[in-house]
Order: sequence, then C-alpha cells, then structure tokens
Amino acid sequence: MYDTKHDSEGNMTRHKARLVAQGFNQVPGRDFDETWAPVPSSATTRALFAVAAAKDWEVDHVDVKTAFLNAKMDKEMYIKLPVGADPAEEDDIRRPNLALYGTKQAGRLWGIKLNKELSAIGAVRSKVDPSLYTWSHPMHGIFYILVYVDDLLVAGKGLEGVQMVKVSVSSSFDVRDMDEVKDFIGKKVMRDQAAKVLTLSNPGHVSSLLGAFQMDKSAPNKTIMVSGAKI
Repeated sequence: MYDTKHDSEGNMTRHKARLVAQGFNQVPGRDFDETWAPVPSSATTRALFAVAAAKDWEVDHVDVKTAFLNAKMDKEMYIKLPVGADPAEEDDIRRPNLALYGTKQAGRLWGIKLNKELSAIGAVRSKVDPSLYTWSHPMHGIFYILVYVDDLLVAGKGLEGVQMVKVSVSSSFDVRDMDEVKDFIGKKVMRDQAAKVLTLSNPGHVSSLLGAFQMDKSAPNKTIMVSGAKI
C-alpha cells in the first residue's frame, strides 16, 4: 500500500509504503476476535490540552514507527506475497509472525503490547480513559501520556521530565521524536504560553468541507456551520 501523510494544513509531509494484508478476507472467530485500537475520547484530548495550557506544562509529540509490527500475531493465517517481493517465487505463501497492517486485530495487538511496555516503565493506565496514562517520578513529578494509536503525547511540568519519559518509550520502540506538539491527529496546535492559551484548529479539514459544499450545486440554499459561523 502506498500512502501520503499530510499536516493539519493539508500539505503533504512524507510518502509511506508498507505491506498490507487483505483483512477483508478474515473470518470472525477463526482469524480474529476483538477489533479495537488505543484511541482517546475527544473530551480526554481537549482536557489534557486545557490543563497543560492552564498549568504551563510542556507537551511533546512522539510517533512510533511501524507500530503494529511490534506486536506478535495471535492467529495462524497466511498471505500471498505481492509482485516484486523477495524471493519472487510464484504464488509464494507466508505466515506472518507479527501483527501485519491490514489485519483486523493489528490495532488491538499493538494496544496490548504498548500497555505492557508502558506499565513496565511505571506508567499507570487511567480507569476512565484507557488511552491515558500517568507516570510519576520522585524528582520531576507527574507526567501524562496520551495514546492515539501510534501517536503519543507526553505532557507535564518541566522539559527534563518529559525528555525522561520519551527516552523510556524509545528504549522499547523505534520512535520519531516530534518535540513540541504542532500537529496532532490532523489538528493544528497553536499555543501562547505567556497568555496560557492553547488553540486547536483543523484548517485542512475545514477547507475540504467548504470545497465539497461549494461543489454541491443541487442544494444552493444549504447552509454550513464552521467554527460557529454560518456560511
């Protein structure tokens, strides 16, 4: 599968290519059981940003590379290698040992693996939102880790403590350190630390909505609400 990553403005940031299984062929109960991935509620995400702004916390962003491949596959299944794979044997069939992208259970297996590793470094999972963790340090205090699939936010008072958490995570996974959060799950993060204000926006998504609305010639009297303003 070939894909492109975009920032909150809709600009392309990088190309991606990965081997993806045909998960639509999987049979429930035979090839997979539960299907979920670690995704926080929007209320939890907004609350973390709000508290971070009010308390002047540091908020850094970490991206785990090829996250799903850190977990082992839990079912016996087989895939046919794509054209161009090495070795290029005709009709070459292989059994994946890792949670291959495209499989129904890949997100769940990654979530279980991540929870195990975060628990090992001392992070405690929230009982209210399982995608939020707290990490306590005797010198630096309490820090929070918010998980959105393979994107992690690390928030807390003091950059040194945030760096310690990121180092602990990178000891278990290959990560891309994005430093201070600028974009998160498609949202642009703008911050005025002096005023203790943090603003979230999604200009790329809003632009696409407006474009789709303008192309809808069948309903000229239709209205749309964007950020509380009628257009």
